[in-house]
Amino acid sequence: MQPQIYLLSDGTGITAETLARTLITQFEGLHPGWHLRPFVRGPQQLDELFERMRAGPQPALAVATFADAELRQQLRQCPIPVLDIFSDHLEQLEQVFGRKAESVSGRAHGIGDIARYDRRIEALNFTLAHDDGLATGDVGHAEVVLMGVSRSGKTPTCLYLAMNYGMFAANYPLIPEDLRGDTRLPGSLRGLRNRLLGLVISPERLADIREGRRPGSRYASLPQCRAECLAIDEFLFRERIPRLDVTHLSVEEIATRVRAELA
Repeated sequence: MQPQIYLLSDGTGITAETLARTLITQFEGLHPGWHLRPFVRGPQQLDELFERMRAGPQPALAVATFADAELRQQLRQCPIPVLDIFSDHLEQLEQVFGRKAESVSGRAHGIGDIARYDRRIEALNFTLAHDDGLATGDVGHAEVVLMGVSRSGKTPTCLYLAMNYGMFAANYPLIPEDLRGDTRLPGSLRGLRNRLLGLVISPERLADIREGRRPGSRYASLPQCRAECLAIDEFLFRERIPRLDVTHLSVEEIATRVRAELA
């Protein structure tokens, strides 16, 4: 089944898309067609979208996040079923808080909170500068340092933490040469033990990931992956660094668990 999902917003549409994709995962076998329509600014633009929906394939669903009250009112004319995120929840929130919502577009993912925006940019710059063990001189500013073998998810998780939560996240790769014998924790990280977290992954999953990057290489071979996974287990145990098994986790799930570990 291939329903058509229209994501409508007078902002970026990120909230509508995130919620819609989350809900759709609960229905196995669906292969939706996604139609993102952000920055809808007026009634005429919305009417044009209604015409496309009316003429398009069915079944279809609109998921809308309109802060503008007039656009929310116009949604009642939509020719397909609508999941209206704001209307469904704002009225209840107004009752709880005892005040009316301001109906300002773009606040959730705009630049409205300058301090939060600046923090995210600083965190992103820090993370990029401290990817794969680079620029260890000021790594002490890191809120978390992820350690793990190559392709265990360190870099995307650090970037996700920086971009979404403004976290100063660094990562330190553990290559085979680092994991031989009685290798100890690098000096630049010894004062950060309460901020270190090891990412571990099954050899089979690691081999699959690496095969996509360097097919047929020793780097991607199962024996090599088994050796590295065993070595990092021993290293983390020896250094008493907490670990997180990321074998079956998405980047979002890894980031959430990292934050929980630090809480």
